Amino acid sequence: MSGLYERLAALAQSGTLPASLGYPFVVRGILAVLLLGPLLGAMSHLVVARRLAFLSTALGQAALTGLTIGLVLGEPLNAPYGGIFGFCLLCAVAMVYAKRRAALPTDTLIGVFLSMTLGLGICLLVAVTKRFNIHQIEAVMFGSILTVSDADLALLALLGLAVIGALAWHYNALLLDSVSPPLARVAGVPAAWLEYVFVVLLTVAIVVSLKIVGALLVEALVIVPAASGRNLARTMAGYVGWSVAAATVAGLGGLALSTVFFVPSGGAVVLALAGIFFATLAAGAAIERLGGTGRGAQ
Repeated sequence: MSGLYERLAALAQSGTLPASLGYPFVVRGILAVLLLGPLLGAMSHLVVARRLAFLSTALGQAALTGLTIGLVLGEPLNAPYGGIFGFCLLCAVAMVYAKRRAALPTDTLIGVFLSMTLGLGICLLVAVTKRFNIHQIEAVMFGSILTVSDADLALLALLGLAVIGALAWHYNALLLDSVSPPLARVAGVPAAWLEYVFVVLLTVAIVVSLKIVGALLVEALVIVPAASGRNLARTMAGYVGWSVAAATVAGLGGLALSTVFFVPSGGAVVLALAGIFFATLAAGAAIERLGGTGRGAQ
């Protein structure tokens, strides 16, 4: 990677490329967004279709608790993935297990888990701040391109390909179960098994995205791309395409905002997502007025 950074730095110094590309952390941030946008964008519409938007919020809060657990157990501050992934995976599987067996509404059950994990995380933060400055974990809480390393990029690429491959393998069954559970049962789709598979894939995608978006804001990159794509899509393929495009453009736009105004990349990405959502909402309304079918994807 050092060769790539040196080449881009030389082009930036000559004026061929923007000066910001002369900094390796900016290049790493761009590469991370280009990997992350298609990953979360491709999952976004399934999260919304399966009504798991609130679950992604709970997983974001669980990531903060997992971070503190990992640090308390001695994980390195720059790579606390074990605690984050372990705790998020435990919470995700437990939420699906409770959801499939309890008579309570899904959002109520997820709210219980969210409250529990957030309370535990706040208590553990007290223990963590005795060993670390609270500002040292802000990168995981709010996202920061400054903390993305070559190792993070390699992990994101490897796990992202694995998640996309597994998602593509089970996509038709997942989509059918999301759109029409009764029809999926008739077709012999193993709904319970697929739900566990999907939440595991979602957990992996959320964990590897924390360095860019942050634990407190990651749910936006899981939900808003699908909402934006829904405003414009006429077909399911278009729905997926617009969702991926929204996530990628928002990631690059947020990255640009964060480097210009020196704000956390997570917050900047969310602001870019909000702008894209309202722009697509207006565009979709305009298409409908002109006699189009901008919201045909159901």
